[in-house]
Formats: sequence, structure tokens, C-alpha cells
Amino acid sequence: MIGIGPVNEQKLHDLGVRTYAQIAAWTAADIKRIEDVLQFDGRIERERWIEQAKLLAAGDEKEFARRFPTAGTASNT
Repeated sequence: MIGIGPVNEQKLHDLGVRTYAQIAAWTAADIKRIEDVLQFDGRIERERWIEQAKLLAAGDEKEFARRFPTAGTASNT
């Protein structure tokens, strides 16, 4: 996801989040819970994590790169 560094990646892992498919399936309640724990305050929606995760979970890195050119490439499938 855009801007996820090793610290936040580890925090997500600690919460049981290890795949893009998990993020792609998040509900509004999941987003609130994760944002509350990580103190993200709207970041998930603002950075369009669900949209990014759906593309990456589907293996569509070409479309991901087109829509999110500053995000880099997938490294957490």
C-alpha cells in the first residue's frame, strides 16, 4: 500500500493482516478497528487501500501501477 513502511507492516502482521486479499475484503468495521489501533484517522480511505489491495490480490500489477504510479510494485502477496 502507499506509504506502508516496515513499522506499519509489522503492526498489520501483529493484527493478523498478512495478505492483500485480507485488506481487499475489509468491511467498514474492519477499517475502523485497524485505523483506531494504528491511529491512521482516515488514511485507509484517503489512500484507497481497498482499491489497491483488490488489484494486487488479483495479481493485476499493471493496472495497479497505472492507477497508483507512486506506490511501487507488490511485495506482500
